[in-house]
Amino acid sequence: VTSPDARLRPRQRAKLSGERWPILNWLVLPASILAVYFLAPLRQADAPVGIWAGSLIALVGLGTIFWIVLREVVSARRRLRLAHLVLALELVLVIFALVYYVLATDHPDEFVGLHTRLDAFYFSMVTLTTVGYGDVSAHGQIARTLVTCQLAFNLVFVGALVGLFQSRLQGRAAGAAEVTRGADET
Repeated sequence: VTSPDARLRPRQRAKLSGERWPILNWLVLPASILAVYFLAPLRQADAPVGIWAGSLIALVGLGTIFWIVLREVVSARRRLRLAHLVLALELVLVIFALVYYVLATDHPDEFVGLHTRLDAFYFSMVTLTTVGYGDVSAHGQIARTLVTCQLAFNLVFVGALVGLFQSRLQGRAAGAAEVTRGADET
């Protein structure tokens, strides 16, 4: 038994599965997320390119992100892809980094060594990887609570990643068994 997609030409299959423009998933969207994170103004003193230009860049970046995510949701029809997990991971990293940065600027005693957005992104990445160099650390109760939330997310994310790889391996094994079974019947 073959799926309806199996009868399509490779280009048609790629278009239906959202793989036609992989540069959108692997380059444009991650770059847009980082541009919004680093350039979106939170305060006048914090706007690297000015409040209006930063707001415009942030809006264009958010529009790009929204367009690509909407396109992906529509085209991904049946299964979660690695690109989706990577993008979700980046979004979560950026959200935690932004929260860390705002907390560190509003309450400087909550973190030690966290002064810039890059410090916050770095700390979020170090927390994700559980490396823990110790140069940036959470000292206040609010900061420790947020870091604990990120650590819990990390566990769920790793579980989802393992589940994705496991289902892919099972799907391939089932497909190989079906091909072998079909060859035996002929």
